Amino acid sequence: MRRPGRGPAARAPGDTENSGRVPARRRPDQEWPMDSRRRRMARLLASTAGILATVLLAGRPGAVRRQEPPLPDAQAFIADTITRVRSNDLIRSRYTFTEKETRYTRDSNGRVIKKQVRVYEVRPSPEPELTYRRLVSVNGVEPKDLAKRDAEQKKKEAEWAAARAREGENARAARLRRAAEEDQREQAVLAELSSIYDFRMEGREAIDGRPALLYTFEPRPGYSPKTPEGRIINHFSGQAWIDEADKELVTLRVDCRDSVSVKFGFIFRLLKGSRGQMERRKIDGEAWLPTYSRFTGSGRVFFIARVDLDQESEFSAYRRIEPGT
Repeated sequence: MRRPGRGPAARAPGDTENSGRVPARRRPDQEWPMDSRRRRMARLLASTAGILATVLLAGRPGAVRRQEPPLPDAQAFIADTITRVRSNDLIRSRYTFTEKETRYTRDSNGRVIKKQVRVYEVRPSPEPELTYRRLVSVNGVEPKDLAKRDAEQKKKEAEWAAARAREGENARAARLRRAAEEDQREQAVLAELSSIYDFRMEGREAIDGRPALLYTFEPRPGYSPKTPEGRIINHFSGQAWIDEADKELVTLRVDCRDSVSVKFGFIFRLLKGSRGQMERRKIDGEAWLPTYSRFTGSGRVFFIARVDLDQESEFSAYRRIEPGT
């Protein structure tokens, strides 16, 4: 006897073998329950076979596995990277961008008691004196003198253009000579980096889906830097992540190992324990530009007044300046 509810000969309760009921007919588009179970079983077997095949093949000697390429020569890679370094100011002079600057004030326990957010629209220029950091808001409020400062910038640009038009050959030659000397000073610092620091490749990491090589660097003991800038950076150590394909700096973190005096038009002594961080990303698939920076630390102005610093900057909305604009 068939079980209730199963198979094509199932009968309603109370029916007998000779009750005269006609078994329900199957619709043309209706499959038998047994057929449905068989199909499910076939799919289960196929899936199981696929999983087993994958496991067995993966365990076979000689099976193809994705392996990372070997690390490049550490010293040759960092040397090539240093030759590609160019001033951020020079590269950014080709782009307008937005800078969001946040300054934190903390109490003696390290708690933030005040935060100031300033937003700038930056219009850079190859001529540093013409770069315009247009302050558009302070804590979300537009400055009252914005129109006045815009007018002052236009006046400065007009006066600069007029002076350049009157520039004689001697003045032009002197200006180009100063620019060349500044470039030489920058190149001298870059050339000295490998002498100042012991660079060590620590491995490969992914940043935004791109392989980057991690380096640590520390000052070489006993080396005396020859450039003024070298004598400053000799007091820092840190980590650097370098894009493996483009050989461009992606992230930089530095720590001040001991106090050092820095001149910003005045004497500022940066104290031990101060830290800095900078991040760069590839913009429009073309140029590597800063996207974030952070500095925390303490210092003394003229060796007397102590200043605690905690400031971060975010750079965004890069737009390339078209020639002639």
